[in-house]
Parts: sequence; C-alpha cells; structure tokens
Amino acid sequence: MKKVLISLLAVVVLIAGVYIVSNLKPPKPNITIEDNTVEVAQGSYCWGGLISGQCVDMISPPELIKHHELKPVAVSPGAELKIEFNRKPLENTLVASIWFSNDEVEDAPLNDNVLVVPQEKGVYIYSVSARWEKGSSGYAFVIEVK
Repeated sequence: MKKVLISLLAVVVLIAGVYIVSNLKPPKPNITIEDNTVEVAQGSYCWGGLISGQCVDMISPPELIKHHELKPVAVSPGAELKIEFNRKPLENTLVASIWFSNDEVEDAPLNDNVLVVPQEKGVYIYSVSARWEKGSSGYAFVIEVK
C-alpha cells in the first residue's frame, strides 16, 4: 500500500511539474498558408506563471527574422494566411502588422484570424501579437509573394 501511495504521489508531482513548465511562456501560433507551415520567431512578451512571471524585450521583427535566419515561405498573390493558437487569445486582442523597415509599419487587417497577403510580388515581414489572461506576446514571420 505504501508503494502505491508513493507512486501516486510521484505521478501527481510529475503532472504538476509538466503543467508549471508548459505555462512559463506564451503559446506559439501555428501559421499556415497554402498547405505550408510558416516558421515563427518569438518576439517580446510578458507572461505570468503559477509561481513567477517575466517580461522579455526582443529586437524588432525585421531583426528577429535576420537573427533566427528565417527563410520566407513562398506564397501566391492574395493567398489567405491562417493564424491559430493552441490556447485561444482573449477576444479582439489578436493583431497583425506588416513591416517595411524598422521605422515603417502598417496594420494588416485580420478577419477571423485570417490575413490576406499582398497582390504585389516581394518579401514581406509580419508581426502578430495577442493577449491572454496570463500576459501578452508578439511573434514575427516572413513570406515571399511570387
């Protein structure tokens, strides 16, 4: 009986540990376009965990793309890019921007977590951000309209 109780306690501690560790950082988005998954770089975030919280300030999205050596995903003009999270952000907090340089940024309209890419050919850097009850986070990714 004692071995069963110790084993049960070990399982509970293990599950609690996994839960705490998995909630230390914000969820990463799953971004897909034309059956391709777009690689995403973690941007700045503030996140409160069960025991402690942290705020991390990152470089700008264009610099994040360079730093992580993200390669653009080739897409068709006007293609629809879908942004999903395994933990849904708070309502009306998901926003997107398109970066033309470190100083030139425009809002990118989202409709039901879908972003329509430009018609013009070129490489485009995007940032997305969202908020949850535990905090907020930003992400960067790059596409190439061909």
